[in-house]
Amino acid sequence: MSRIYVLLVMLILPFVSLSQTDVTTTGSNDKVEYAQKLYSLAEELYRTGDIQEAIDCSKRAIVACEEAGMLQGVASMLLNIGILHRINSDYTQALKYLYSSLENYSALSNLGGQAMALNQIGSIYRIQGNYPGALEHLLSTLSLFEQVDDTLGKASALNNIGIVYFYQNDLPKALEYYMASLELEELAGSEYGVSISYINIGEVHKKMGNFNEALDFFLKALVLAKKYEESDIDGDSVGILYNEIGSIYTELGNFELSNNYLHRAIEIFRSLGNHQRLSECKIYLGNLAFKQGRYSQATQHYLDALQHAKTISATDLISESNKKLSELYERQNNPAKAFEHYKKYISARDSLFNEDNMKQMVQTEMLYNFEKQMHEARIEQAKHEVQMQEKANRQRVVRNLLVLILTMALVVMVIIYSAYQNKKRSNTRLALQQELILEKNEELLQQQEEILAQRDEIESKNKILENSQRIIEAKNERIISSIEYAQTIQQAILPNQEQLNKFFPNHVVLFMPKDIVSGDFYWFSNAHDQLFAAVVDCTGHGVPGAFMSVIGNTMLNQIVNEWRTYNPAVILELMHKQVRRALKQDINDSKGHISMDVCLVAIDLHKRKATFAGASRPLYIVNNGNVERIAGDPRSVGGYQREEKRYFTNHSIDLSENQSIYLTTDGYIDQMDGNFKKFGQRNLMDLLLKIDGKANDVQHDMLLSALEQHQKEQDQIDDICILGFKL
Repeated sequence: MSRIYVLLVMLILPFVSLSQTDVTTTGSNDKVEYAQKLYSLAEELYRTGDIQEAIDCSKRAIVACEEAGMLQGVASMLLNIGILHRINSDYTQALKYLYSSLENYSALSNLGGQAMALNQIGSIYRIQGNYPGALEHLLSTLSLFEQVDDTLGKASALNNIGIVYFYQNDLPKALEYYMASLELEELAGSEYGVSISYINIGEVHKKMGNFNEALDFFLKALVLAKKYEESDIDGDSVGILYNEIGSIYTELGNFELSNNYLHRAIEIFRSLGNHQRLSECKIYLGNLAFKQGRYSQATQHYLDALQHAKTISATDLISESNKKLSELYERQNNPAKAFEHYKKYISARDSLFNEDNMKQMVQTEMLYNFEKQMHEARIEQAKHEVQMQEKANRQRVVRNLLVLILTMALVVMVIIYSAYQNKKRSNTRLALQQELILEKNEELLQQQEEILAQRDEIESKNKILENSQRIIEAKNERIISSIEYAQTIQQAILPNQEQLNKFFPNHVVLFMPKDIVSGDFYWFSNAHDQLFAAVVDCTGHGVPGAFMSVIGNTMLNQIVNEWRTYNPAVILELMHKQVRRALKQDINDSKGHISMDVCLVAIDLHKRKATFAGASRPLYIVNNGNVERIAGDPRSVGGYQREEKRYFTNHSIDLSENQSIYLTTDGYIDQMDGNFKKFGQRNLMDLLLKIDGKANDVQHDMLLSALEQHQKEQDQIDDICILGFKL
C-alpha cells in the first residue's frame, strides 16, 4: 500500500516573546510578569516535547494571560494545546482548541495566526478522511499566507493541499502542488521544508511504480531529516523515512534491508505512541511477511494496523487494513473472512472516494481561484482608477479654460444676435398674423385626423392588453408552480413524522406558511445519546424566508451532526457566526437586518435533564396545571452585532413524567383580529394549559380552532410554527 505522511512545517512557532506592549487591557505589573513567566515555561515544555506537562502549563498560562489582558498570548496558548493534542492523536480535543485559537486570532485580526490554526485543522481533517473539509481550510490557509506574503507558509499550505489530492488518487494534481511547494522552500533556503517535499514527491513516484526514483528522493530526504531531527516538532520524520525506504525495498525484493528499516521505524513510533504511524508501519510489515509467505505473521500485522487505525478513526488506514486482510484470507483459501473484510474495505473506501467529495473539492478550489482572480482584478481596477483620475484632472483644467473662452465669445455673439432679432421681429410680425388664419384651419383638419388615429390606437392597445393579460396569467401559473415545487423541497428537509413518533410519541406540530413556503421551520436530531429539537424564525417569509430556512437547517445539521457540538449555547454562537459569514454581514450593511430567532432544547433522557438556549425566543413548560415561560437571550442569530462577541445562555431544566415542552415562533401570537389586536402571549399560555394532556390530533385542532376564532376574516400576516411534546 502506498502511503504518504503529513510532516507539518511549523513555519512560525506559536510562541513569541511577549512584552508589556502586548497587553491590550490594563493590568497590574505583577499579573503581566506572572503571565509572561507561565508563557515562557509553556513554550519551553512545548519545545522539549513533554506533551502533558506542556498542555497543563499552557492552560494555566491562558488564565494568567486573560487576567493580564495579553490576548495574543491567549490565542497562542490555545494553538499550542491544539497542536499538542494533534501530536497525541487526540483529534477531537485538538479541533476544539484549534477552532478556539482561530476565533481569538480572528478577533485580533492576526492573519498569520489564523493561517497557522487553519493549516492544523485542515491537516486533521485530511487524516480523518474529510477531504472536502481539509481542502476548504487549506485553501483558506494559502490565501491568508499570500496576504501576509509568508513564503514558507505558502509552501506548507501547498504541500498539505498536495497531500489531499494524493489521497484522492489525483497524482498529477498532487505532484503539481508538491513541486510548487519545493520551489518556494528552495527559494527560502529551508532544508527542513525541502526534506518534506522530497518525501511527498517520492511517494508519488512510489505510487506510480517508479521505485528507484522514489528511493532516490527518500534517501535525500533522510539526510536532511537527520540533520534537523531536533527541530522536528512531531519527532517522527526519521521514522517515517525508515518506514518508506523499508516499503520500497519490499517492492524491490530486498527483504533483509526492508525488515531492518521497518523495525527501526516501528521502534521510533512506539516511543512516540503515534497510532497513525504505527498503523502505517504495521501494514508495511504485513506486506513484507505476505511476500515471504509468512501468512500468520502477516495476519497479525494487518490486525494490529487495523486496531491502531480504529483508535484514531483514520478512515484511509481502516480501508487499507481491511483490503490487505481480504487479500491475505483469499490467498489462504478462507473466502468467508476474505469477503467480510472486503465489504469493510469497500465501505471505508467509498466514504473516502465519492462523487460528492470530489465535487466539493472542485467547487472549493474553483471558488478560491475565482476569489484570487477577483482580488487581482480589483488591484488592477484601483490602478486604472488612479490613472483615470489623473487624466480627468488634466482634462478638467483644459476644459475650464475652454469654457471661459467660449463664454466670452458667446456673450459677444448674444449681443449681436439680440440686435439682429429685434429688427427681424418687426419685419415678420405682419407676416405671422397673416399666416395665423391659415394655421387655424390646418389645426382643425389635424384635430379631426388625430381623433380618428386615437380611435384606431385605442382599439390596437385593447388587443395588446388582452394578449398581455394572457401572457401574465401564463407566467403567474409558472411562478406558482415553481413555488409549489419549492414547498415540496422545504417539506423534505423538515423532520418526518416517523422520526418524531419514535422519540416523541406524544407531540404536536402546527406548521402554517403564510405564502406557500415558509421562513419558519422546525428541526430535530438524535446525536450522542441526546435529543435535539429547535424551532427557527428566519427574517422574511415566502421565497426569501424559505431560502433562509434552508440555510438555517443546513447549519444546524452541520454544527450538531458533523461538528458534534452538543452545547445549545455554543450551537447558537456557531450558528450566529455562520449566518454572518454566509451573508457577508461584516462587510455588507445592506444585509445586516437578516437574522434568525431560535428556540433550541437538548434533552438527556438518561439523566432526565434538558438544556435550553434561546435567541429572541422563549420556551414554555406545562406541568400539573401550571405553565412556565423561560426567556431566551434578547439577541438573534445573525444580523447586526454591536458587541465584540455574541454569547448565549444555557438554562438547565429537570424533567418529570408529566411535563410538556412547547417551542414556538412569534407568528402565532402576532396574528391580528378585526380590531388589529394581536392574539398575545398570555392567551397562548392559557391555551397551552387547555390542550396539555390531550391527544396529538386534538391539540392540533384546538390550536388551529383558537387561531381561526381570533382572526375571523383577517389574513395571516406571518409564518406560524409550534412544536410541542411530552416525554
